[in-house]
Amino acid sequence: MVAIEFKVSESGRARPEKNPKLGFFVYLLGSAAIIGGFLFGYDTSVVSAAMLYVPEAPGLKPMGTVWKEVIVSITPGMAAVGAWFSGAGSDRYGRKPIIIGSTIIFIAGAVICAVAWTKIVMLIGRIFLGVGIGFASMVVPVYLGEASPTHVRGTLVSAFAMMISFGQVVANVMGGIFSYWDPYTIGWRLMFAFAGIPALIQFVCFIFLPETPRWLYENGQTERAKQVLEKIYSGDAEWIEYELAEIETYAEERKKQMEEEKKSGPVIWRILKTPHVLKACFIGSMLQAFQQLAGINTILYYTADIIRSAGIENYHTIIWISVILSICNLIGPFIPMTLIEKLGRRKLFLFSCAGVVISLVLIGVSFLLVGNDSAPNFEMSSYSLAGSYDPLHPEAESCRILSNCDSCVTSEHCGFCEDSETKTGFCLPVNHNDPTLFSSTGLCTSGVDKSNSSFPNATSFTWQKHHCTTSYTILPIVMMGVYLLTFSSGFTSLPWVLNSEFYPMWARSTCVSISTLSNWVFNLLVSLTYLSLTHAITKYGAFWLYAIFTIIAFIFIYFLVPETTGYSIDEVEMLFMNKRQRNIAMQIRQAKLEANDKDKDKNSSATLSTETITM
Repeated sequence: MVAIEFKVSESGRARPEKNPKLGFFVYLLGSAAIIGGFLFGYDTSVVSAAMLYVPEAPGLKPMGTVWKEVIVSITPGMAAVGAWFSGAGSDRYGRKPIIIGSTIIFIAGAVICAVAWTKIVMLIGRIFLGVGIGFASMVVPVYLGEASPTHVRGTLVSAFAMMISFGQVVANVMGGIFSYWDPYTIGWRLMFAFAGIPALIQFVCFIFLPETPRWLYENGQTERAKQVLEKIYSGDAEWIEYELAEIETYAEERKKQMEEEKKSGPVIWRILKTPHVLKACFIGSMLQAFQQLAGINTILYYTADIIRSAGIENYHTIIWISVILSICNLIGPFIPMTLIEKLGRRKLFLFSCAGVVISLVLIGVSFLLVGNDSAPNFEMSSYSLAGSYDPLHPEAESCRILSNCDSCVTSEHCGFCEDSETKTGFCLPVNHNDPTLFSSTGLCTSGVDKSNSSFPNATSFTWQKHHCTTSYTILPIVMMGVYLLTFSSGFTSLPWVLNSEFYPMWARSTCVSISTLSNWVFNLLVSLTYLSLTHAITKYGAFWLYAIFTIIAFIFIYFLVPETTGYSIDEVEMLFMNKRQRNIAMQIRQAKLEANDKDKDKNSSATLSTETITM
């Protein structure tokens, strides 16, 4: 860790002592931009409620584990692609056109998912949504970082993260509302379609909002850049001059850098050859990776599935519990919004990280208790007494050897036929045409007359494909709430805040694209493997694995992430330099300040001389 006291800015000017006033324009700009966060949150979370019904919808069933994982994870997978290409696109065409493009893609994706009549069409719609999310996740933080006043930059980027959480709450609320409207044919379609409304609002807003002043100046539109700065700083001449001087100085350096790039190659090659920028890019990318490896999108994408596996059977109840959990995720970001500029990024990040480790361990313990408390599987002799049971069924043996209800329902091919009186039962192969209703052999097979069965208490047996009866149902749900509170208090927003501040202008878009790509790649990895992971190492094993990754993240943050609070975007670059580079940079800054002071003294002397002559 290093601590640097910055006296001067990149341009050599002293920063104005008083913060500028915030005008209506800044509020409008910030509000319109963070709709991208809302769409991000809504379109990633709506799948949780929708996937309770989509696998049983006409035209889309049967839907196995692989199809479920693909439909859920294809969106973050394509978001990685969108994030990667949005970097070069925003550099060439501007931040504003890419954001407008993302809104159009959001609308198209919402419509396609809503009208999907096959699994393939649903997959195409989810691909569109993923690309839109990738654009928004990369460009909106950059837009906010370049178009907002310096002293509220961190707050606005945190607001973007908060809107992601708000979008997740609304997704679950709308899922709950639409679940009462013929959910297997119409309700789930309305859940997806609703996302088109805020996308349309953002589209209209950004038609009238300006491009960022930095991008405008970089592309030769100096007067327009000044006009935008006047709106951003509410006509505060001192701040406008300061910010314009910063942009001008940086633009001059950027010209030199572009000339060098013609010789040295693309931006990515220059990043690889610039040690302190490469270091910043690596740290930023790892922060985004650790955010996903902490398991957040397992909780968000599979909320309904996890609640159901904790022992809740009613789908409406599951969705409304999801709403409560998503509210926990919404409350957390208010902590960094209010404290990020006071306490600093590092302290909040480490606190959040420690809380996530503890809560993940407790979620794992909760599911271990659920599993041990679930109904035991009958011995082989009992299976032979159930006259309708076929021991030669291809999947019969693989189900029979599972020890209890929890391990049974975790398997894609098995379900539990439980005696509600004795709390014991059979682990049987599912009926793949109606897996939530019947087994393919045994007492819970479709059409079996239980009243005529010779097996004791045959009429009290009920089929359970996704849940088990347990005394510990509430524990995993409560621990999920604790997890979401601690995660959203820092882990949600701080990777985005830090990545919006880490990089010099010439590398910012490319580095943010790389770090955002890292986020979505690991998002894809986690969301694509959760169901399979629970089959391989159990539910509690999966959450303990996420806890191990988060412990590594804590160590990484403690030793490698610098404090950026109070520094300008350009000053932050120095935090990643070695001692020699930092001393040279400080000397250059000091020389600029002294030269600027001399110019001011000369101007003052000239003014006094003129006044003396006049007198």
